Amino acid sequence: MSRSTISTFQLFALFPDEDSARKYLEGRLWPQGPMCPDCKSGERVSALGACRTRKPGFYRCAACEFDFTIRTNTIFERSKVPLNKWLYAMYLLVTARKSISSMQLAKEIGVTQKTAWFILGRLREACGGPDGPLDKLRGEVEIDECFVGGLEGNKHEADKLHTGRGSGRKDCCARNA
Repeated sequence: MSRSTISTFQLFALFPDEDSARKYLEGRLWPQGPMCPDCKSGERVSALGACRTRKPGFYRCAACEFDFTIRTNTIFERSKVPLNKWLYAMYLLVTARKSISSMQLAKEIGVTQKTAWFILGRLREACGGPDGPLDKLRGEVEIDECFVGGLEGNKHEADKLHTGRGSGRKDCCARNA
């Protein structure tokens, strides 16, 4: 096995419950301690600190009185899926050869297909950036040639040409070179 990946058994040992996943994500997002996502206050304001702990995982900023968690302003926001299932979904997405379907993810992490589809959408959105796949076809795009139109077999009998193989009534979009 590659040294850069871990096994699913090791992943389950690292994150057996939501609390361990929360602590891991907090350490990754806030290495110097909790930082308010609203006013970005993380400095020591009082003896209690800039962000007070209300209960484990819930914080209140001393500067602006904003309540927040690790989920605030992240892909986990407004999701009731436990964080350890999010981490397992991330693991499955990045270790899959091509990708993973929402049906397969739903079976793997024990959620509904609709929830798995939501998770995959959030994860794919997070992976995209300014140079993502949607920005590659902006501006002027040049193609060689193509025939635009439907297959003869999919047309109504009155619209079929019965000309055999070929372009038929398809419009040619040829390159002007």
